[in-house]
Amino acid sequence: MIGEELLSDVAMSNTVSDLKIFDAIMSSVMDPYDENTNPNGVFNLGVSVNKLQEKMLLEKLNSINEINKQDLDYCDPSGANLLKEQIARLINQRFHAHKPVSKEDMIVVNGCSSGIDMITSSVCNPGDGVLLATPYYSAYMGDVNLRAKADLYGVPVPIEEVQRPSQVQYYENVYSDMIDKKIKPKMLVICNPNNPLGKCYSKEAIEALLVFANERKLFVLMDEIYGLSVYRNNESSENGDEVYPFKSILSWENLSDFIDPSLIIVSHGMSKDFCLNGFRVGWIISPWNKRLMNALKSISPFSYQATLINSISTKFLQDEEFINELLDAVPRNLLGAYEKTTKYLKDHNIEYIPAQAGHFLWVNFKQQMLTWKNKNLKDGEQKVSSINEITFDDEIDMWIDTIKNGRAYYAPGAIFQSSEPGWIRIIFSQPWDALVVGLDRVINYLPSS
Repeated sequence: MIGEELLSDVAMSNTVSDLKIFDAIMSSVMDPYDENTNPNGVFNLGVSVNKLQEKMLLEKLNSINEINKQDLDYCDPSGANLLKEQIARLINQRFHAHKPVSKEDMIVVNGCSSGIDMITSSVCNPGDGVLLATPYYSAYMGDVNLRAKADLYGVPVPIEEVQRPSQVQYYENVYSDMIDKKIKPKMLVICNPNNPLGKCYSKEAIEALLVFANERKLFVLMDEIYGLSVYRNNESSENGDEVYPFKSILSWENLSDFIDPSLIIVSHGMSKDFCLNGFRVGWIISPWNKRLMNALKSISPFSYQATLINSISTKFLQDEEFINELLDAVPRNLLGAYEKTTKYLKDHNIEYIPAQAGHFLWVNFKQQMLTWKNKNLKDGEQKVSSINEITFDDEIDMWIDTIKNGRAYYAPGAIFQSSEPGWIRIIFSQPWDALVVGLDRVINYLPSS
């Protein structure tokens, strides 16, 4: 039909991609496992949500969910003042901000994906490049490209170097290649703590990346969405893994020694550390760049939050006693879930990358993939004897099969731009009695031999 050919160039480019992965995700989300009402539903080990504090959250939220006449009106599209004041107090206390953050230094957005879209639109022109270490959270690609039309360039940093200053060499290689291709690099994203690896960067590593960005006049987006979900420190290192404390960029006393602070942007929100994915409340902070904040405010009506959600979020954050209790429980409960999950993996001889923050583990499923492949050969295919013969297409096929027939959903490494097939991300931030159902489904459906 003619109308389908008259869409904008942006809309046309957004509708040409293969929807196989999206459709597989939606099939699991729309048919969720429930022990009582849908026991044959798909168990979700793929979406990063922390359900370990569900009871205390529901009790608190139901106690403050009172609708007033003000909740029927519009609020400030960049976030109500009372909410911003509570966020500023929280950030100053919990992130130990060196320069106290004020309500004028932030805007509130309907989720950090929306916020990153707004940031990219404000600092990048279409076709500009954004650098980000791989493997990376899969949604970043859409966040910077679907509307802003910047392009994401993965930097293949070996896992053993992701916390070290030496990783800068890989950024230099990608940057040089972009320049050779006449692509303008404009922003660097640092996800700290890292998703999907669950690791905090060392301060020395971030210093090196800031110097790299400053020399090239790149904006740096510090995505600190898991900053209060750190559950292991250097006193609980595992098998000699590198464990560093999380230190928000807002707390740095000497930030200007490494970068012009006006190039720094920080994102955080309520989805992960506060276990409220469905609220869609995030915030963007930059105390050092008023023009950027004004630019973001000018487009904030496109990221409006419901006034009722602003109101409930304000009441929620105002209860300092409860917030302290919650933010003490989050890392404690994550550690317990991490220890049970890693023991389970060890008992099943499955390799994983030790983590210290977030809701997830980066797990090696190469052997399971090799076994699955040989049991699911297509016409004309020969049996494979080495994981090196496995492709990312095989990985996606196994993932879709596990959703459809194994009734479990995890996140395959391919969507994180993993450097090699065979890695998956699993979410462990769920009560153990439920989590083990999902783990058993995956392990039983995908045996290692």
